[in-house]
Amino acid sequence: MTRVYIIHGWTYNLDKWASLVLELKLRDIEPVLLRVPGLTEPSDKVWDIDSYINWLDDKLKTESRPILIGHSNGGRIAMSYIQKHPGRIAQLILIDSAGVANNETRTLIKLKILKFLAKVGKIFIIVPPVRKLFYKLIGARDYLNAPPNMRATMQNMLHADQSIKFSDIKLPVTIIWGRDDTITPLSNARKIQAGISGSKLEIVDDARHAPMNTQPERVADLIEAAVKAGS
Repeated sequence: MTRVYIIHGWTYNLDKWASLVLELKLRDIEPVLLRVPGLTEPSDKVWDIDSYINWLDDKLKTESRPILIGHSNGGRIAMSYIQKHPGRIAQLILIDSAGVANNETRTLIKLKILKFLAKVGKIFIIVPPVRKLFYKLIGARDYLNAPPNMRATMQNMLHADQSIKFSDIKLPVTIIWGRDDTITPLSNARKIQAGISGSKLEIVDDARHAPMNTQPERVADLIEAAVKAGS
């Protein structure tokens, strides 16, 4: 049975992964769903990308060139890890990944708005036009629901995108993306594909930011094909 390690995105429970985990097991793939500190693993500290890289390195220390799957923020962590530890991972599968940097000005504006959200709280965004604007920001909803340490962590994650260089990722990469994703849009998938030489983009119809939840059989098929192609 082939083992794959999964880094989930910005979530506080793993409910959306249950169906995919079952589908992968039916395909003789053993999924190891890692609990990310501050999210599904309790932590009061403020995390940055280096601390997440060290956390992941500790989780993988007994594995020789494992297969890594990263969803959303988990994809950001995975790509950053591979940059720091080239050759350590055999294959990468990204699902609606974060990690595509905006220009520096846009990132700074986004960070300022997120800090403002932390001050005004949820009441302000009851106004529909304001709510729609803020929810276009990656993680704005999650930012409001996060404890203070994870709000600071999210800001660190946005900063980390500026350091990800897709051209440094030199291993087999499969990019799986929900066609109707409004959090990390399909245009981001195409930027990643263009930046990582030899990467393959698979688009999942009738799916948004969590295709592993809404289209688990399709995503499992794509993961199985990627694993077999890379073996």
